[in-house]
Amino acid sequence: MKRYLVIKISAIGDVIMALPMIDAIRSHEPDAYIVWVCGKSVVPLLRQFSINRLVVVDENKLLSGSRLERIQTVFCVWKEIAFRKYDVLALGHAAKSYQILTFWTRCLNKRKFSHMLGKMWPIPSRHHTDEYVRLVLDEIKREDVFSSPQLKVESDVIVQSILSQCVAGYETIVLSPGGAKNILADDACRRWPIENYVCLAKLLEEKGYNVILIGSSSDAWIKDFFKDVKFIDAVGKTTLLQLVALLENCDCFITHDSGPLHIAGLASVKIIALFGPTNPWEKVPRREDVHVLWDAEYYTCCPCYDGKYYDASCKENICLKNISPERVFSLINA
Repeated sequence: MKRYLVIKISAIGDVIMALPMIDAIRSHEPDAYIVWVCGKSVVPLLRQFSINRLVVVDENKLLSGSRLERIQTVFCVWKEIAFRKYDVLALGHAAKSYQILTFWTRCLNKRKFSHMLGKMWPIPSRHHTDEYVRLVLDEIKREDVFSSPQLKVESDVIVQSILSQCVAGYETIVLSPGGAKNILADDACRRWPIENYVCLAKLLEEKGYNVILIGSSSDAWIKDFFKDVKFIDAVGKTTLLQLVALLENCDCFITHDSGPLHIAGLASVKIIALFGPTNPWEKVPRREDVHVLWDAEYYTCCPCYDGKYYDASCKENICLKNISPERVFSLINA
């Protein structure tokens, strides 16, 4: 029985792209023992999959806490995995600071992501899901494609309460204007401009669609922009799994490159994904009914994200701004 240690703590979208590692391991080693070191925010999600043991980290303390908090968090991880032997160690973070977590872990086959020139991993233009699978398998065929997993989550009282506000007989469209940020960074250049979302919401309202706004509690700022639009407020009102259940019961979901995009990939809802500085073919959920708008052919600078940084000279993300609300609207029933 092989023992696998996966280190993938955050962010939510990246963790979801890493999930096919589990099926890939099980297909080759059905009896493998899998340990996953993860952040608190993704625990409910990972518990839905065939993982033998979760080692839970307080990602806020680890990444942005005081020096003492970071040291204490590292020691907590060491307590769980130090001096234990694994056959494969898959470190799904490129930053060298994460390597300290496995300093005392015994493993001859250690694989990790890297931002070093000549050792780039994930390799640009390759889908990150395939790159995660390469961390745990000795070899994957060139033609192998690893798809997003699907989750079946039952609607609970919270989800039903949100859906009950929709007008019966009209399609329900979900918008996610926020996101695109994590503990360490706010990648605003990945977001479709909030003004475009408002214009789209007004178009939807005029045509009789139900409009739901979603996001985490930190996305509450978006609601002020929609004061003149009728919408159903679900911002900060759902857990990760409740959001999957909510989207499963809606007709279309529209967002940019963000965690909610990957959460929607776990459901079967139609997705319209808006991309600019990042390459969608590295990240977009691999399933049916996912539609991508990306105008890279019109901009010599696009994509400008190298896996770690964006083009510092970009003052206005025209690659996203110039995707018109009318164009997005035309795709909803296409």
